[in-house]
Amino acid sequence: MALLLSGFTAHCAETADLLVEPLDSITVVATGVSNMTAASAGDISHAQMQAEPLLRPAAILENIPGLIVTQHSGEGKANQYFLRAFNLDHGTDLALEVDDMPVNMPTHAHGQGYSDFNFVIPELAADLHYKKGPYYADEGDFATAGTARAGLVNEVPSSAAVGFGEEGYRRGLFMGSTGVFGGTLLGAGEVYHNDGPFDVPDDYNRLNGVARFFRGDAQDYFTLTAMAYSGKWNSTDQVPLRAIAEGLIDRFGSLNPTDGGVSTRSSLSFSRVKRTDDDQLQVSAYLIRYKLDLWSTFTYYLRDPINGDQMLQHDDRVVYGFKASKSWFTSIFGAPTTNLIGVQARIDDIKDVGIFSTVERQIIGTTQNAGVLESNGALYAESSTQWLEHLQTILGVREDQFDFDVKDKMLNPDGSCNINSDPLGCDTGTQRASIFSPKLGLILGPWAKTTYFINIGDGYHSNDARGVTRSGQNPDQSPVTPLTRATSGEVGVATRIIPNLDTRLDVFELKLKSELVFDGDAGVTSPSGATTRTGIEWGSTYHINDWLSAELNTAFTRARFDHNSAPDDLGCADAAPSNPCTLALGIVGRYIPNSPTNVTNVGLTAQRDSGWFGALRARHFGESPLVEDDSAKSPAYTTVDAQIGFHAAKWLAALDVFNIANVKWNDIEYYYVSRLRNEASPVADYVVHPGVPRTVRARLQYQF
Repeated sequence: MALLLSGFTAHCAETADLLVEPLDSITVVATGVSNMTAASAGDISHAQMQAEPLLRPAAILENIPGLIVTQHSGEGKANQYFLRAFNLDHGTDLALEVDDMPVNMPTHAHGQGYSDFNFVIPELAADLHYKKGPYYADEGDFATAGTARAGLVNEVPSSAAVGFGEEGYRRGLFMGSTGVFGGTLLGAGEVYHNDGPFDVPDDYNRLNGVARFFRGDAQDYFTLTAMAYSGKWNSTDQVPLRAIAEGLIDRFGSLNPTDGGVSTRSSLSFSRVKRTDDDQLQVSAYLIRYKLDLWSTFTYYLRDPINGDQMLQHDDRVVYGFKASKSWFTSIFGAPTTNLIGVQARIDDIKDVGIFSTVERQIIGTTQNAGVLESNGALYAESSTQWLEHLQTILGVREDQFDFDVKDKMLNPDGSCNINSDPLGCDTGTQRASIFSPKLGLILGPWAKTTYFINIGDGYHSNDARGVTRSGQNPDQSPVTPLTRATSGEVGVATRIIPNLDTRLDVFELKLKSELVFDGDAGVTSPSGATTRTGIEWGSTYHINDWLSAELNTAFTRARFDHNSAPDDLGCADAAPSNPCTLALGIVGRYIPNSPTNVTNVGLTAQRDSGWFGALRARHFGESPLVEDDSAKSPAYTTVDAQIGFHAAKWLAALDVFNIANVKWNDIEYYYVSRLRNEASPVADYVVHPGVPRTVRARLQYQF
C-alpha cells in the first residue's frame, strides 16, 4: 500500500489518445473509474446507442463487442446475458451499473446477481463504459466476465414521441429539460405496452419516470436523480420441444397461462465530482426500493403431478450504499503518475426472499422463505505511471468483506428451525468472508499507431446468502463458497495503422475456482467444478466516408470444466416418488452447458446531412453445448434487424424491422427433465423459448 500511495500509477491521459490523433475529450462521470485500460475495454457514445433499432432497453448493451442479450419467460423479466463463453443467467458474472447505482441484486429470489434493465429509458443513456475481465480495482462483485456502466444525460431537447407496431406494441415518451435554481432540471416519462407473438399475450405494461437535477460544469458539478419503474406482465415460459412436436401447443403456445410477474423499482441517487489540475474527487450515494413477484413453471408436473410445479419467487428489499474516490495527479522521478484510492459500501436489507408453491398464482405451500441482511465494503487503490514514452504500468489492489445474516422464516411453533420445518435445511445463520484481489496492467506503444496491452487480475462473484449460511440440519445441502475467485489474463492490441479503420484484438483466459452454486429457482445447492474459458475477440470499425460506417465484432471461445463434471441426472432427483424417472440419465463430461462457441455482430450505420439515417445489424449466436458430454446442443442462429428514418426540422420518423428474414430461432434452449400432464414418467428433452418473429415498429417524434 505504501508503494501504491508513493506513486506507481498511470498517466491521466486516456490511452486512446495515444493510439490516434487528438480527439474531442469525453467526460466519463462514473465514480472512481479505474485508470486501467485494455484492448477489451471501451466507450459507447449516446449517438452510437441511438443509431440502431432497439427491441428492448437492455439492447443498448449489445453495443459491447461479444455480448448477447436475450429475453425469455416474459418481457418484464430480467434479460439473459452471454459474454466470454458464459451463460451469465441474469447477471451472475456481469456487473451492471446505471448512474453509479448497481443493477445486480445478490441473494435474489430468481437468481444470484439478477439484473433487470427495464427501468432504463434508452434515450436518456449518455454513454456506456464497458470493461471485460476482472482487471479493474474499482470493480468488485460480479465483475468477472465484464462490467458495463451507463451514465445519464443531464439535458435533452423537449420532445414527445409515440411508437406503434405489431403485436400490440405501443409506446409514449415525453422528455425535456429547463434551467432552474442555477442548474438544469430534466424530466422524462415513458408509457409502454406490448403483447409479443405469444398465444397468451404478454400484456406487458411498463411505466418509467425520471427527474434529474444537474448543476455545475464538467470540472465541478453535482447531480440528484430520482427514478421510478413499474412493470406487470404475463409470460410464456420455455416449453418442452416435444409439446410442440406432438401438437399440444404451437411454437408460441403456453402450458401455463397464469405465469407472469409484477416488479417495481424506485431510487434516489446523488453524485458529486470535482476536478482540478492536481486531483479529482468523486462521491456518490444511492437508495433503492425494489420488489418482485415472479410466477414460473419450468418442469410442469415433475414434482407435483396433481397441482403442477408453478411457483412464486418473491423478493422485497431496500438497497443503500455509497462510493468515494480520490485521485492525485503527480509524478515520480519525472514520470507522470496518477494515484487513486477509493472506498465502497453496500447494504441489502431483504425483508423477504422466498419460493412458494402456487396454483394459478395462489399460494398452496412454502418451499423456502427468509429474511436477509447482506452487507459488503471494499477498499481499493491503484497506481499508474507513464515511465517512458512507450511504457505505462498500472498496479491495483482491492480488499472486499461480506457479512451474511439470514433468518429462516420456516420455523416450528416453538420458534426453532430444523429439517422438519424446513426440508431444505435451516437457513438461519451468519457468515463473514473476505477476498483480496490484485491487478496488473502493462501498456506498450504506440508504435506505428499500434498499442499493445497485457492485463492480469483476480476478481470474484458472491454467492447467495441462503446457500452460504446452511446450518447443517440437512446434510444433503452443503454450504456454498461465499466468494468465488476468478483469475484472468489477457493480451491485446489496438491499431489504426490502416486509415479510417479502428481494430482491436485480444486473447484471454479466465479461470473460476471450484465452487458450489446456489440455485435460486430450486432453493438448493448444485455442485460445479473448476472451469477454464479461453477465447479470441476481434472488433473493427471502418469509417467508409463521413456519413457511413461499418462494424464487425466477433468472439470465438472455448469453455470447459477442468475435470469431468459429476454425473448429472438432469433433474430426475426432483421427480415425484409416485412417478420417478424410468431411465438413468447420468451424464459425465467437461463441456459447460449453454456456453456459446461463437458470437458475431455485424453492422452498417448511415447518417446523411439531408436528414436520412439508417442502420443494418446482423447478430450471430453460435452452437452451444447443453449437457456436459456435448450430446445435446443448441443450434446456431443468425438474425438481422434494420432501421430507416428521416429527421427534418422538428420532426423525426423512423421504421424498425426486427428479424427481417423471419428466422425461427430460440432466445434460450435448455436440456432437462420435465413431465407433461398425465405422462407416466419424466422425460429429458430440449426445452425452448422462441425468439421474436419478423416484427415491424414505427415511431414519430416532435421536438418542441
